[in-house]
Amino acid sequence: MKSLARFCYSNRRLVLAGWVVLLVGLFALSSAFAGKFRTKFELPDSESARALDLLKERGVSERTGFSGQVVFQANSSVRDEDVRRTMERFFADIQAAVQGVEVVSPYDPERGYQISADGKIAYAELNFSDRQNEQYFDDGETIKEIWREIDQPGLRIELGGDLFIEQSEFSTEFIGIVAAIVILLIAFGSLLAMGLPIGTALFGVGCGVAIIGLLTRLLSVPDFTTQVAGLIGIGVGIDYALLIVTRYRQSLHEGRTPQEAVVLSLDTSGRAVVFAGITVVISLLGMFMMNLDFMRSLALSAVAAVLMTMLASATLLPALLGFVGRNIDRFGLPHRASEAEADIARSFWYRWSR
Repeated sequence: MKSLARFCYSNRRLVLAGWVVLLVGLFALSSAFAGKFRTKFELPDSESARALDLLKERGVSERTGFSGQVVFQANSSVRDEDVRRTMERFFADIQAAVQGVEVVSPYDPERGYQISADGKIAYAELNFSDRQNEQYFDDGETIKEIWREIDQPGLRIELGGDLFIEQSEFSTEFIGIVAAIVILLIAFGSLLAMGLPIGTALFGVGCGVAIIGLLTRLLSVPDFTTQVAGLIGIGVGIDYALLIVTRYRQSLHEGRTPQEAVVLSLDTSGRAVVFAGITVVISLLGMFMMNLDFMRSLALSAVAAVLMTMLASATLLPALLGFVGRNIDRFGLPHRASEAEADIARSFWYRWSR
């Protein structure tokens, strides 16, 4: 680890350029050769699979997919001729635009219970045949477009069910990064010290996400894999970089030169990072024991993210520390004492560890 630390420190420009080229190159390859995410789970020996087989035997397998609801309210009555004409046209347009959907209308003679007692509210059920998750949401958008074109005074129509869930404006990865920035800023009290773990993790996760895109060409990768692997990668990447940066700051405060601090940090905390990364990889590979295709691809994707963040912590971070040097505590928070100024022996954590 000492030789690696010295190389990355002495050739920091080359190491940084190499990581930039690697990140751009992987994303270019992913854009050119990536396949499609396929979210279809098959559990051949499960009770749910036997239930689906039974539905197929009884001839009702065409309704084993997602479902949705169309709820509508009329000021007068849902049985009003104008309202009924509008809704039946809406149902017909849905069936014409979306393949494999069954509309269970409240206007069917046997479905009177789908109309409220006062006759002002009713609902229709949308039953879909089994398909890929991406197709479900595409069909949901198609139905929304038809729905938006309806404009009849005194008639209110709402859509419900999994197909019409509104996606969050902010991704889970974004929320996780913002939370990490706040926590690290409070812990370190310095913008530079906070930025190093975040930047290292983003490089590693970025490369991991690009590799996941390439895996879609070879494996059946679920569409939520990027989010899961990204969150795991961000978590371990920040954690690994945090260990090294903390040791680096302590070494500087003890009077070592920046190069000596980098070498010592990677030789101590860096070894712990490599060991921890290998442990996480072994744990993730345990998902192969579940004997499910989508779990295997999920495990490999998470492994890619962890390995890339571990590699970034062991190579890119020492190079970045070489650029930062003794300025690690610059741009600090107001009224925040550094570790060199604080009386560590009086701190709560020091007393707790004793």
